[in-house]
Amino acid sequence: MIKNLLSADMKAMLDDAIHGELYASHLYRHLSNQMRGLGWFGAQKFFDGEAESEVEHYKRHVDFQNDMGTVAKLPAIKAMTDQVKGLVDALELAYETELELFNSYAEKYQKAAKEPVIQQFLLQFLEIQRKSVGEYADLIARCQLAAGDKCGLLLIDQEMGA
Repeated sequence: MIKNLLSADMKAMLDDAIHGELYASHLYRHLSNQMRGLGWFGAQKFFDGEAESEVEHYKRHVDFQNDMGTVAKLPAIKAMTDQVKGLVDALELAYETELELFNSYAEKYQKAAKEPVIQQFLLQFLEIQRKSVGEYADLIARCQLAAGDKCGLLLIDQEMGA
């Protein structure tokens, strides 16, 4: 018989992390569609890649839970209906989402203080989130340097799609 190596609290915590990853993937697909409609085709491609990256993170969680003798819960994700006004709005929303994920993983890491295997697993996500928060902060800073100049923003958009 296969033994579940996760306590109920740790299982719920990891399932919550799955929700965060799938929510971010769903949001980035929504932002990709919005960027396409607004003519920001580099950002569209960028957010498509971000959505795929979040699905890969989800798959890591599924694999980990399987290795620990349990099955990951697949959560419902609410429909995305909010509209963004442009590139900067999309980047700011993504930044806030990545920062929330970073803070969530930091809390989960602390909560798993007596579970070294789980902490080791979560550590990779802290590093991923740290880099993502920094990347979005850099993109927002570059947009701020463009000071609303459409040509400058179009260059940033082009680089995002490269």
